[in-house]
Amino acid sequence: MTLPATIGFSPGDTRISRWPNGKKAVFQLQFDDNAASQLLGAIPELCRRGMAGTIYVNPANEPWKTHEEMWLHPSPGIEYANHTFSHVGATSFDQLDDELTRCGEVIARCYPDRPWPRLLSFGKPGGVPWTVTEEEVERALAKHHLVNRPPFKGYPFQFPGGLEEILSLVDTALASGGMEYYVFHGVGGDWHSTPWEWFIALLDKLEAHRGDYWITDPVSWHQYETERDASTFTVQADGEDEIRISLSCQADPVFYDIPLTLETAAPHDWTQALVTQASRSQYVPIVDGWIMYDAIPNAGDVTIDPAHP
Repeated sequence: MTLPATIGFSPGDTRISRWPNGKKAVFQLQFDDNAASQLLGAIPELCRRGMAGTIYVNPANEPWKTHEEMWLHPSPGIEYANHTFSHVGATSFDQLDDELTRCGEVIARCYPDRPWPRLLSFGKPGGVPWTVTEEEVERALAKHHLVNRPPFKGYPFQFPGGLEEILSLVDTALASGGMEYYVFHGVGGDWHSTPWEWFIALLDKLEAHRGDYWITDPVSWHQYETERDASTFTVQADGEDEIRISLSCQADPVFYDIPLTLETAAPHDWTQALVTQASRSQYVPIVDGWIMYDAIPNAGDVTIDPAHP
């Protein structure tokens, strides 16, 4: 006999999913220096598979200038991040501020329909003079609404075990239920290149377990994690007829407005629910006694009513 997952829960009991849509882990595909092999090879492959990728751009470099018209129109699912304008490093706060400003201005041009300022990811450029203090870096990132990414992790600087070691990142993320990532420079060409066959093998492994992973960009991951940990909710009404939930978050809604995934225990005789927040309604099936749906913090109460197919 299979027992429902809601044993021990009452109708209206609610929890915030660790990751969107109940995904079990997070994986990020990051690319540094906007190399031509990223634009002409990796990005089309990501788009073909519907996978997200993040390009840490240096708009002053030759690969950008050579293909500027293409770079200025990012493909769906592709996010740009601030890697400084010219990748020359920073020896003073003023230089760092200028580099971040100019890079951010170019990124803003690439997404004209998005509000500005907004959160962007930041990746420190490597192999160049970097004598600014940690306090100066933090001050500059805060000024420009930049989120510092985790330390660089990519071949050939790491992963002496080659492809198998890279693929193990996927397993590590799932085992921990957390986030893993890999950073490319060239993909099958250019500099510090990860072989094309390795790139495809990594995507194939992610594709084979697509249902388990949220493949996303650093900012969305940061937003979801921040909102999840800063949010609270109250069940204002429950019972057989309607469940009403108020979801609030202390994070600044100007920069933290990504939907959270909530799971609410349904009354035993419900088979489908109508979930409404503000002007948005969605029909949601009941799976193992739970209603899973997205809600935006501070955007009004969520009402859940029984729905009949």
